Amino acid sequence: MNFPTIWILLPALIIPPAQQSPQPWEHTCRWMRGQAERLAADLATAHSILLERACEELPKAVERLEPTPPAPLPVGYGVLPAIKDDAALSRLTPREWVYSLEQLSLGFTADFRAGALLAGRVSAGETAPLAPLVDEFVRLRASLRNIEEHISYHEWWQVAIHKDLVYFEGRNKIVAKVRELVALPEDVGSREQAERLRLEIHAAVAPFEAADLAIVKTDSGGWQLDLALHTDIEDEGFLSDFVKSIESNWNQAEAMIARDLHIDLVFVHHGAAELYPGGPPAPEAAIEVEEHVARFPSGAMVLTTGAASTHAWRCRSILLGPVALTRRTLAHEFGHLLGFSDAYLRGFDGTTDADFGLVIIEWQGLLGDLMGNPGGGTVSRAMVEQLFEAYASE
Repeated sequence: MNFPTIWILLPALIIPPAQQSPQPWEHTCRWMRGQAERLAADLATAHSILLERACEELPKAVERLEPTPPAPLPVGYGVLPAIKDDAALSRLTPREWVYSLEQLSLGFTADFRAGALLAGRVSAGETAPLAPLVDEFVRLRASLRNIEEHISYHEWWQVAIHKDLVYFEGRNKIVAKVRELVALPEDVGSREQAERLRLEIHAAVAPFEAADLAIVKTDSGGWQLDLALHTDIEDEGFLSDFVKSIESNWNQAEAMIARDLHIDLVFVHHGAAELYPGGPPAPEAAIEVEEHVARFPSGAMVLTTGAASTHAWRCRSILLGPVALTRRTLAHEFGHLLGFSDAYLRGFDGTTDADFGLVIIEWQGLLGDLMGNPGGGTVSRAMVEQLFEAYASE
């Protein structure tokens, strides 16, 4: 079964609370986590044997196997995601994606069995041709990461939607308008209605909220937006990659260059002893991210770790999870600090107390800019003009 690519991109206004008692859907997520851990263990067993055979029989397969076996992704305090290079810019066609925990729990059962079968075959010393076994290992390793991303997605959004039910009921009304628009026949008589719906949808999907920032004139005649980002991350390589992500996707965007606007990002460092005088959490420890962010100066913009999935609180913080993400996705998250909303749409069907919780609905491709298409969009002219309108005194 094919499942859509997950964008773990979360708006500023949603801060899920701790649950008092497990909901039925949480038991499904825990079962899925357990199955994913078993799959990781089976792949680790297969990996060591396949790698040994590949070194002797098929050297070109060694790189595909990678030097270390698959393992469950660590989650918690201090865990940083890998940053991947951006793919080429691309356009999205408006499309509805449905995220069902019931379908997720059924869709990967074949891969759980396949992992156990692969481990058993290679452990038994089966002398089958190596190449197909390596192909199966690589496929299952990718499936493992996909499973983990989808579980993290549900662990966050099932709680987040329940917490802000009124907000998401409002989003459901926009989902209904999008479905109405898509269902309209492509004829002359429907054009006026279609244009009206488009304007209503675009105005409602991505409202802007100004932060405490300013765009100022530089001595050279250009414009500069200074942003101090407070962080407890000590990994200089990661912070350097973060800056490069902003530079390539914001400062080098054609729309930014056309307006001679440059974002100057400066990190303000906070040590663990400063934030936690009584001693910091252990690495990979589960933390309450809301309480963690509150340890930084009030009103400061924050880049930190500890989330199950990477998300942003608009005008306040970026919280990093363990799943690898691209520079463009980081730049999208940075856009939330500047005041931009996600320019795609999320709603739901069902209730959180159902056996499998909510069925989560996403519409992607409604707007083609960086905030609507974090996988392949770019900073648009309209986004830059929004920055000037909010922060400049021209």
